[in-house]
Formats: sequence, C-alpha cells, structure tokens
Amino acid sequence: MAQLPRSWQAAAPQAAPRSTPAHHLPTGRLLVLIGIVLVSLNLRAAVTSLSAIYNVIAPDIHGFNAGVLGVLPLLSFALFGSLTALVSRRLGYEGALVLAMLMVCAGIGLRSFSHSFTAFMLYSVLALAGMGFGNVLVQPTIKKYFPDHIGGLTAVYAVMIAVSAGLPSAIAVPITQSDGWRANVALWSLTALLAALPWLWQVFRHRHDHPAAGTAPGTPPAAPHIALWRWPVAWSLVILFGVSMMSMYAMLNWLPTYLVQRGITAATAGDMLFVYNIVGIVHSILIPLWLGRMKKPYLVVAAGGLLQIISYMGFLYLPQAAWLWAVVAAPGLMTIPATFQLINLRTHTVGGAASLSSFTQGIGYVFAAAGPFLFGHLHHGNNWSLSFWFLTAMSVLMLLAGGAAVRRVYLEEAG
Repeated sequence: MAQLPRSWQAAAPQAAPRSTPAHHLPTGRLLVLIGIVLVSLNLRAAVTSLSAIYNVIAPDIHGFNAGVLGVLPLLSFALFGSLTALVSRRLGYEGALVLAMLMVCAGIGLRSFSHSFTAFMLYSVLALAGMGFGNVLVQPTIKKYFPDHIGGLTAVYAVMIAVSAGLPSAIAVPITQSDGWRANVALWSLTALLAALPWLWQVFRHRHDHPAAGTAPGTPPAAPHIALWRWPVAWSLVILFGVSMMSMYAMLNWLPTYLVQRGITAATAGDMLFVYNIVGIVHSILIPLWLGRMKKPYLVVAAGGLLQIISYMGFLYLPQAAWLWAVVAAPGLMTIPATFQLINLRTHTVGGAASLSSFTQGIGYVFAAAGPFLFGHLHHGNNWSLSFWFLTAMSVLMLLAGGAAVRRVYLEEAG
C-alpha cells in the first residue's frame, strides 16, 4: 500500500520540531500568548472581510466569481493543513507561524491591487494557505508552551476565531464606504504582519537552541510513525470536525438566501447570522474548559448534534420562528471547540498533537467543503427539504461516529 503523507503520521519525539528549552519558557510565555491571540485573530479575516462587499468588488475585478471564492477557503484549508507538518519539521512551529502570517500578509496585500479575477484568486490562495498552516499549528504550539493550561488557551483560540469571523464582516461596509474596498482588504494584511512579529522574535531568540523531545514529563514515549488513517479515534475526530464545519459554512453561505425566500428581509437575515456567530463565543469559552474534566464527554457531542438537528427542522418547517432557530443552531457548533481540545487531549506529545491536528483538519475540511455545495444544489426553487434533510443526516452520522473521539485513549499508545 502506498505510503501516506508523513504529516498524517505521529512523529516520534526525536523527530519533533525544534523546541524551546524548558528553562526559557516562563520568561517567554507572555509573548507566545500574544502571538497565539494575534495568529488566531487572522485565521478567518481573509474570508469574512470580503463576503459583505462582493457587490462592490465585482465591478472592479474583471471576471469576478463569488461562487469560486466561496469554495476556495475550505479546499485551501484542507490542502495546506495536510502539508503543515512538512513545513514545521523544517522550520519549527515558531518559524512556520512566521511563514504562515507573512503568506497571509502578502496574499491579502497583493489582492488589494488586483484588477483581474485570476490574480485576485491566486493571491487569495496564498493568503488561505497561510491560514491553513495557522489552523493546524496553533494546537501543538499551545501544547508545547502551555501544557498546564491547554483548556484555557484553547478557549482563547476558539474565541479569537469567532472574533476573526465576525469583526471583519461587521466593519467591512463602513470602511468600504469611507475609504474604498481596497483599503478594507489591505487593513487585514497589516494585522497579519503584526501577528508575525512575536514569532519572529521567538525564532531569533532561540535560534541556537537544540531540538528537544517535546514530551511532557511523566508521559510515555511516542510510538514512531503511527499511521493515523488506521486509528479509529482519528477518523472520529475527522467526522466530528467535518460535519460541524459543514454545518457552519452551509448556514453562512445559504441561510440568508433561504430566509429571504421565506419573506424575511435581507437585513434581518444578516442580523440572524451575526447572532449565530456571537452566541457561539459562549461555548467557545466553556467547552475547552469543561471537556477534559467531564465524566461523560460524549454529552457534548450528543448536545451539539441534537441542537443542529432541531435547528434544521425548525428552519425547514417553522421558518417564522427563525430567530429562535438561529439561537438554537449556534451552540450546535460546540463540537468545533471540542475537536480542537480533543486533539490535545488524545495525545501525549507535541509531535503527536501536530500530526493529529494536520490529519483531522486536512481531511475534515475536504469533508466540510461538500456541505455548502450540496446544500445549495439539493434545493429546487423554493423547496429546500432535501438540503436540510442532508444536513440532518450528517448530524446523525456525527452522533454515531463521534463517540470514539471522546474515549480516554492516546495516539502514542495506539498499537
């Protein structure tokens, strides 16, 4: 059988990326914390800073195609997320984060000067590639620098992701009205450059350090090159993450269109999406803090799946109560921060977390990309039944397959 990418195998401790010696960590952790916050704040901005102003951008970009831009993020996150371990083995996590943020900075900055859709799309892919690397790198970096505060830092990461998704779309229109859409786009290249600085300092500060094992004291050594594709827990995490992302992107892309067909104004539909994102901040904080302490963590999977199903059926059969279903749907995505936390909870080592993060997000985003596409193509005119029943079936799949992800087993101990 063909060898799978090394990024989908758990690296042995001796193969882990360059690590910072333990005696340096206390003095550098504040800078690392700032770096994690800034990176997380840039992991969705390249996407959400555009969607609200497509109608303004289109006349200035020859051949502009919003449909293509809607598919690019998930596919780019999948492709480049699966390649992240290859980059981090050469540059270390810190160097890889510098590269990721510089790619985001360059991609966003260059597309603000674009006049053809081909150039705009290529620069967008460059930015999305950096975001794909960042998606995967944050989890092992948290495990490396904050092994004693994984839940709290995962909560910070999840909240910043929510802010990164909501803030750019909220300020895009006023900035575009006052300074033009190119200024709105260019703004986020500056925030990406700012996010690279703490990691650049870390690279220079520790450029003479020797690689360390990256294994927490008292934990067993990692088994060399475990094939993740043969570990059921890894596939459970893929389904948990993929279905959750599928749900989120299907709602973000198509819910306003559906609601407008049901007689709800476009402005009200936009407000519902804002609430959908804001309510999610609550579970983004609580789930990472609670999950590792719960005696029955499957309750999180069950609650998330059931809330998703209830919201789909509500939108489909009782759309006049759409505000209620928007509030119900939001905590249905509690399985997303749960997945981020489980990547660290199911591994002992930094290298194991990196490999599991790459595998989960690399395949999970491919799975998720089918959601918006199928949801949009399964409806016929005003009949959206097949679309909502498709998402319901995916949530049932998550309920059935998600149990393995919460078992107290570890990648490094898998035989």
